Amino acid sequence: MTQCQTEARPFRVVFLVGKDDRPTRSGIEAVCKLPGVAPVAVLVDTGRPSFRQRFKNLRRNIAREGWSYLPHRLLAALRSTTDTLVEHAAGVTRQECLQLLARAFPGEPFSLDELGAKYGFQVLRAGNLNGAIARQALTDCDADLGIVLGTRILKQPTFMIPLKGCINLHKGRVPEYRGLPPGFWELYDGASAAGITVHLVDAALDTGAIVATSEVPILKWDTPDTLAQKLHAEAPAVLAAAVSSIQAGLAEPKPQPHTSRSPRTRPTRKQIGELRRRLPHWNRPSDSRVVVKNLGALLTYCLGVYSLVRTVRRWRRKSRAAVLLYHRVNDYSNDVLTVGREVFAAHLLAISRRYTVVSTASLVAALRQGAVLTPTTVALHFDDCYRDVYLHGAPLLRAANLSAAAFVSSGFVGTDRAFQHDRGKYPFTYENLRPDDLRSWTGLGFEVGAHTVNHVDLGRCGLEESRREIVESGRELEGMIGKPVVWFSFPFGGLGNINEETSRLIRDSGYEALFSAHGGFVGEGTSLYDIPRVGVSGAHAPLHLLLEIEGLTARRPVEAARRILGAGR
Repeated sequence: MTQCQTEARPFRVVFLVGKDDRPTRSGIEAVCKLPGVAPVAVLVDTGRPSFRQRFKNLRRNIAREGWSYLPHRLLAALRSTTDTLVEHAAGVTRQECLQLLARAFPGEPFSLDELGAKYGFQVLRAGNLNGAIARQALTDCDADLGIVLGTRILKQPTFMIPLKGCINLHKGRVPEYRGLPPGFWELYDGASAAGITVHLVDAALDTGAIVATSEVPILKWDTPDTLAQKLHAEAPAVLAAAVSSIQAGLAEPKPQPHTSRSPRTRPTRKQIGELRRRLPHWNRPSDSRVVVKNLGALLTYCLGVYSLVRTVRRWRRKSRAAVLLYHRVNDYSNDVLTVGREVFAAHLLAISRRYTVVSTASLVAALRQGAVLTPTTVALHFDDCYRDVYLHGAPLLRAANLSAAAFVSSGFVGTDRAFQHDRGKYPFTYENLRPDDLRSWTGLGFEVGAHTVNHVDLGRCGLEESRREIVESGRELEGMIGKPVVWFSFPFGGLGNINEETSRLIRDSGYEALFSAHGGFVGEGTSLYDIPRVGVSGAHAPLHLLLEIEGLTARRPVEAARRILGAGR
């Protein structure tokens, strides 16, 4: 090979990964976009631990946590099993969700196979990455550099195959936070920041020389979940910078400082409990609670109760609709106001296959005319002013050919203001809608309603302040979109936030319909100025959502029974 040919050779990289998830794909894509870098393959570790290894792990965990570990481990396994059953029961497959996502976001890969097709590399399910098959595949790649993302500990015969060895992306500062999991131990120790390290792979765990680092600050309202998400977001840029420096021959790996501390391990239940007490905002439902919810949903669905209720309602032909209320659509803020893109895609598929989804204009017209709404008709709403509704929600709705309405607090549009219900609860900054977003939203055929100017509690405001908030919100939104805004929703839609005087003021201000948020369903007696909505989020698997639409959720068993018997709306 001549010198010119050598210089022309692209920098060949191979990825060794533990699973196919969004953080892994983000890291890979950041490297694939580097000029002069040629991704050759992704080797996925699909090896399963032997029975001997699983038994050894079990003994170690019992030694750490006592015999109580066994029932808790069984409960965790039951949760995982019931989660899977719930995901599949509604008849929406992950492949169908990925297809909808692909239509909504063309060019964005949602699996390693799609990523490989986009950048022209192979995806190989290689078994145990320390095995002979994986090592041969790695040798065949003829790579300059191996990039390790979330695999088992690699042995020297594997990580030394690429010409320049391997680097590992570790979401933790070393040597203090070798091991796992990302974010937990920093919070447990009261650290002010969490680090990201790209280091060379050597024979021990996370001990190789450091190539690149970064960190993210830990905020008061962070949890292990939110901190992990922030580390996932920061990591791709750090990895790309490390690869670029190695490619250019500019990397100067620095040996880690010596430490006698052992690598971090998964926390015990006691340690998790301690951190929970110190972080009361870390709200995660217990395994037992989730199992009970899942089993209840599965029994209700599989025993035919869901189908029976739908059949009875169709036979009775009584008007019924469910207005589903969302707030945010993104993949990082896992909370009661957010739904992730893949879950939202599953919601849309599950709904569209079983229900008639109508626009808010059609729903309001039917109520005004006294027309019968086919049971159960569905309408989709978003409240507040989150830009991700336009960036992520609108493409999915359009790909699914469904309509929706956004009820917007006009004083937040085009600003960096944060809603009061976000401040002091979430460690993320949520971008607000821009005027152009609203115009594009309506240009796509979606609807807009008013939600006050400043997202105030109208149940506590004086009459003049309420009038300003109500009237100016609609007027400002009309100026932005160039269309009439004739619907209104309460920012605080609970029963305690609504009074007759305010409802009359909204009606007298020219709005044609008023929506609340205290739950319930639209029926024959529903007033145009008290249209109930049901709040949903990413906590609803598609099956849970279907039961919610029919009023069959376990959280309201008495109310559900009354509805089934015809005593409720």
